[in-house]
Parts: sequence; structure tokens; C-alpha cells
Amino acid sequence: MPFLAGFDARWQDATDYLETLRRDLCEGRRLDLVPDYLAEDIILHDGATARIGPEAVGTAIAARLAALPGLTCVREDLLWAASDRNAFVAAQRFQTAARHDGPGLYGAPTGRALRYLAMSKQWCVSGRLRAAWELRDETAILSQIGVSLEEGARWRLAQMPEAPDPVPSPDPGRGNDDAWGHTLGDLVHRIMGGELSVIARHYDPAAELFHPGAVVGSGPREAEAFWLSLRSAFPSARFEVCHLLGAEEPLSPPRAAIRWQLVGRHDGHGAFGAPTGAEVTVQGLTQAEFGPDGLRREWTLYDAPGVLAQILRRTGG
Repeated sequence: MPFLAGFDARWQDATDYLETLRRDLCEGRRLDLVPDYLAEDIILHDGATARIGPEAVGTAIAARLAALPGLTCVREDLLWAASDRNAFVAAQRFQTAARHDGPGLYGAPTGRALRYLAMSKQWCVSGRLRAAWELRDETAILSQIGVSLEEGARWRLAQMPEAPDPVPSPDPGRGNDDAWGHTLGDLVHRIMGGELSVIARHYDPAAELFHPGAVVGSGPREAEAFWLSLRSAFPSARFEVCHLLGAEEPLSPPRAAIRWQLVGRHDGHGAFGAPTGAEVTVQGLTQAEFGPDGLRREWTLYDAPGVLAQILRRTGG
């Protein structure tokens, strides 16, 4: 019997299903299977825009494979939970390797080897991918091919639709009831609400931090600097934790994964320079592990060139 209604019996669980999906559409280059894996009304959100329907999503997959032939993704972690009798939501984190040997997304090929972090939240319903929120460390990619953040943002701007209509996110629910997901969600919500003192109280003094640009940090002070730099750029924006997952399993530390967003104006000094007043949406993914002294590892991604592309669009840049 399949592990959920509507899923083929050959998949034993969500891990098996998602591994097959990754292997076929990424490393296997089986773009002919896109209609089999993707729902007719699929929505794929990245850091700057949304793509709707299998054709648009398949085109995006093909463009990335063309620019980065030989792309491989090694999964570091996976959390999943059923959201209905025929559906589940999963959070994944990957170490990705490729060589920039093709034209397109990142300009003329440079031949440079790339390594970067990627994270995703996926909602799968009745054996098909219904929605995905995917982020890659685009800042790290640009740095490795020798391109500035602003130039990369202008490339992204050229690839965005002329006047996209707002795309409402599909609703996979709020997540599971595991306490660790709620712990992480509450912690980040309080940080983004200005209660920065919670970082010193709830982060391990030697916490490992993995942030955009392949930045690796340590401890509460560096965590505070990262979150404050982002929040201070959008001080009046509305922050929301959209979805959360948590897990406590044998042989693993307690873990959690949340999806969040900042929606509002670029009206402060911070990660994106002088305020422009541009309306933006910052999509973010955060995963964490916890230990006896608090949060001991944190991975957070948002798409900095995608955010800057939104600012450039709205300011005529």
C-alpha cells in the first residue's frame, strides 16, 4: 500500500518519493517526466517571482540545467509531515555542486566550479508536486563567478515578467504540532519583532551559523548582526512565519524548519543600502538544530539578488 492516498505504491515514504523526484528531474535530466511529477496548478516560488504551471516550472528547471550542466545535489537533511490523508509537506537542505559551463542564467559561461547551499519547502498532493518554495545561495553563486550583487540583480530583473500580478501562495496549512518547530518559529518571530536579546538567551554560545553568501559564523553576536542587518532594511515591513515543521528522532538532535516572509517597504538602512521606499517581498527559509545549551546550528537563506531586483524594478533602476 502507498504511504499516502494517491501516491504510487513504489514509494515507501516521503523520503523515497522526494529522492526519486530529485534524481529524475535534476541529476537524471528527465524533463520528459515533468508532467508526471508536477500538478497542473503547481506554483514555484523563488526569491523574486513565481512560476505557475508545469510548462513554466519545466522551463525554469531546463534553464538551470543548461547553465549548470553536471549539477548534483546531496541532501543534508529532510523533515516531513503529513498535511492531509493524501498530502505532505517537506523541508530539505542540500549541498549543491556544479560547473558554470553553460550560458543563460548567469551570463556567459566561466567554467568555474560552484558549491552552494540550497533549501526548499515542498507541498506534495496525491503523488504530485503542488507547490514549492526554493531558495539557493545566489549571492554565493555570483561571488564564485566574479559577478557583483547588483549585476546579478540586473540579470534577474531582465528574466522577470514585465508586470507580474501578485500570486497568492497555496495553503498547505501551518505545519505540524511538534514543539521544536514552534520553538524556532517563536524565536525568529521575536527576533524580527525587535527582541534581539532572545538571541543571547536562546543561542548556544558556540552556535554555528550558515548565512547567504556562504557566510559561516559563530555565536549569538554574529547571529544578531545578521538578523538586524536584514530587519533594519525593512523596519516597517510585516513579518510572518508562514509554515513550520519540527522533529525529534532517534540518533538526531531536535530539528526544526520554518518558512517566513517580510512584506513591505525598503525604508531603512541595512542589508540593501540606503532606503528606496520600494515595495518588496523577502521569502526566507530557516532550519535549525538544538542542543543542551540552545540553538546550536542555524541555516538561513533569502535571495539577496532577487530582493535587489525587486527594488530596481520598483525604482526604475
